[in-house]
This record gives sequence, C-alpha cells and structure tokens, in this order.
Amino acid sequence: MKKIIKAALSGALVMGMLAAQCFSTSAMVRPIITGDVDENFKVDINDVTLLQNGLAGNAELSPRQFYAGDVNFNGVNDVSDVTLIQEHIAGTYEFERNSTASEHIISNFCADYDSGKAMAGTPVTFTATMDSGVTPFSYEFLINGEVVQQKSELNTFTYTFSESGSYDVSVRSYNAIDDCAEETLYNYTVVDAYESENPVIVGIHTDKDYIGKSDNNVTITANAFMGTAPYQYKFTLDNGLLVQDYSDDNNFFIDMHKLDYENNTPLEIGDHTVLVEVKDANGKTAQETFTFEVKEPRM
Repeated sequence: MKKIIKAALSGALVMGMLAAQCFSTSAMVRPIITGDVDENFKVDINDVTLLQNGLAGNAELSPRQFYAGDVNFNGVNDVSDVTLIQEHIAGTYEFERNSTASEHIISNFCADYDSGKAMAGTPVTFTATMDSGVTPFSYEFLINGEVVQQKSELNTFTYTFSESGSYDVSVRSYNAIDDCAEETLYNYTVVDAYESENPVIVGIHTDKDYIGKSDNNVTITANAFMGTAPYQYKFTLDNGLLVQDYSDDNNFFIDMHKLDYENNTPLEIGDHTVLVEVKDANGKTAQETFTFEVKEPRM
C-alpha cells in the first residue's frame, strides 16, 4: 500500500495562507443588518450616501456591504435600494427582514464509502451540507491540498482514487459574500481490493455532524457493496427503541421530536447505537454497529 506524503514545507505555507482565508466552522459572525451599508449597527443617511457612491463607482464596497444594501433582496444593487433605504429612514417602509445570519457552517462532510472501505479504482462521492449563511453557496474540493474540483454550486464531488493510500480530502464552501468555511477528512484511507461473496457495509453516516438534543430529526444512511444487488436494509436504534424493518430504503429517519413528545422516549445526551443489517438478493447478510452522539443544544 502506497502512502501519500504531504507536500513540502513551501507548499504547506502556501496552503496555510489560503486556509487562513477560510474561517472556523464554529466561528460566530455578526449578522448583516439590512440597509446598514457602512456597518455601524444603524441605518441612516450615511448608508444612503455610501450606497449611492458605490453604485456610481466613487466608493469601493465589499460584497458584505453590497449585500446589506440589497434591501429588496433581489440580488441586484440599484437606485431602487437607495429609495427604499430612504423610505425606511422616513418610517414609510419596513424591510422584509431586518438582518441576515451570516454564520457560515459546514454541518456535514462525508463520503459514501467510509475510510478504509473504498477500493482503488472505485468512484467515491463526497458530499458537503451547509447550515445557515448567506446563500447561494459554492464549493471547491481538494485532495492533499490541491484543488481537484473548481468552485461551483455543486455540493458533491466524485473521485476515483487510482492508488491505495491515505489522503486528506477537503471542501471549501463559499457563501454569497465570499465568506469561506473549510472542512477536511484527514487520512481518508483507500485499500487495494477485497473480495467477498457476502455483502459488505461500506459506509454509515449521519446527515449532520452536530446532533443537538433540541434537534427535530436525524437521518442515518448506509451503503452496501459486494454480494449480489439489490440490497435490503434493516435499522435498529438502541436495542429496539425504534426499528425500521428490511426494505430497499437505505435511509433511517429518526424523528427525535416524536420520540420525545409523543412516545416519551427522548434521545438523551450521550451515545446512541444503530444496528445496521443488510441482506442481498441471495439472502446473504452483513451487519455493523454505528454509534452517534447527541450533544447539548447548539447555542
């Protein structure tokens, strides 16, 4: 098995500089106040003047400032925004919303094959999911620090590793005002090959990385390989608290709100276990246990 060596120091320094442009996924960023073009926490005639100068090319505004000036939320800055800010100051117009949350979080970044389960030569799909931030989002994917899928609105990336080894797979997500968040799957391992007459569960993951006790739901997804397709999946939560019997649905939807308020069996803070069982077309089976953690509600 060939191990991929990280880039030399000079390359690492370059990537470090690039990564510095992306803030932590847990960073708190103040909301964008509608109409507050000069970003001083109030909307007044100074915002009107600054936006007018920006539209005329006499002032350089950041994407964040232009977003604050787009008070009718149509994606375009023009004289109609100036007029609406003036009317708002005069008390004759209310903005559709007073602010936009700009905290930019990658809520989940995962592959359809778990690390150590993907074989060289097999296409692997990576998916990034966003939570909050200024839409629309665009995504850029990297392997070992090198961009392999250019920035686009596609939040999935399919890649075929030609060799076994360990890889760092990253996603950079940009919002509409070019804020950036980055997440990396470190040491994602690709194996040479394995053979099995039975099905193999190659991936189990949740639809979000942070599962808070106050969340309404969570979905567990499993993927099978080898054996003989098609497959049927069975899911059992916490030794029978919730069971989804064999079906061709590889997604297990856990209604946390219903468990709490209707069944009086809430998912308490701590670890919870899902037993995943797979049966192929010939009746051959495989099973694997997956553990996820319920945490304090996200503030």
